[in-house]
Amino acid sequence: MKSAALLMAAALLALPVAAQTTNPHAGHGTHAAPAAKGGHVLYEGEVKRVNAEAKRITLAHGPLKEFDMPAMTMAFTVKDAKQIAALKEGDKVRFTAESSGDTYVITRIEPAK
Repeated sequence: MKSAALLMAAALLALPVAAQTTNPHAGHGTHAAPAAKGGHVLYEGEVKRVNAEAKRITLAHGPLKEFDMPAMTMAFTVKDAKQIAALKEGDKVRFTAESSGDTYVITRIEPAK
């Protein structure tokens, strides 16, 4: 009888541990996977160089506040080379970008009006 009581007590004490090891996020709700940072603000810049074949564009831009980045001239990768095919040096543009680690990718770019 004592061994049955001890076995039952041990099983009850192990229950919370078993629940944690099988699903450590139980009860936290459903969360989407973390998205890339950025892509929400439309920035302005000036085209310095276009390389549609490499899917790269160099822009002189103001501060990119979403990324805590000061104004500078830098090269970006673009998601779609078609977006930059018609752009040329000196064009004023508006763009959105995302970061993933140390990489910045332009997700949308258009001539400024």
